[in-house]
Amino acid sequence: MNRPLTYHSKKDNSGFTLLEVLIAVGITAMIGLGSWQLLNSAIKSSEHTQKKLEELKALQKAVLILSRDFQQVIPRSIRDEYGDYVPAMHTKGQFFKLELTRAGWRNPLDDPRSGLQRVAYELNQGELVRHYWNVLDRSQDSQSITRTLLKDVEELSVRFMNSEGAWLDEWPPVSDDTGEGATDPRIKENAIPAAIKLTLTLKQFGTVSKLFD
Repeated sequence: MNRPLTYHSKKDNSGFTLLEVLIAVGITAMIGLGSWQLLNSAIKSSEHTQKKLEELKALQKAVLILSRDFQQVIPRSIRDEYGDYVPAMHTKGQFFKLELTRAGWRNPLDDPRSGLQRVAYELNQGELVRHYWNVLDRSQDSQSITRTLLKDVEELSVRFMNSEGAWLDEWPPVSDDTGEGATDPRIKENAIPAAIKLTLTLKQFGTVSKLFD
């Protein structure tokens, strides 16, 4: 006997059409693209924030080092490699923006050296560089030890307040603004200002000023 033929309805054999599959794939791709863009934006934002935090940390560290140098300035002139007297603090050097003598140089290893330190600051191709020497009175073979404190520095300016409260662009003053300096030139060489105002123009943060008394 032949079995009777059975027929299935169209509903039983129906599946996704090509158009439905394409729409589903398109929606999935759009969701994936949106998620990738959000993730990429979050990663870039995190990297940018981390970079800014590192730049801010470097600025804070540089200001701390400057503060320690300026607040421990002492009236001690030196002799340079040619044997000439150089003021305790001055801005008239050929290579440095500012040069000074400071106290408080720690010596944990008990090296045979002074507790005083000669320090100089230089702006070299957008970098703020700190120099220091292991000796105060230098010889011709004395070499400075350098350290880059900041990068992307566009401008560095230093101003000085004299004993009368006036602000000067150079130190020691061209005219005798230190009172007793007229009676003994060594007093003028060892004179230090009442306050120092440091201004840095940075690519990242703009103009930053700090006042040291």
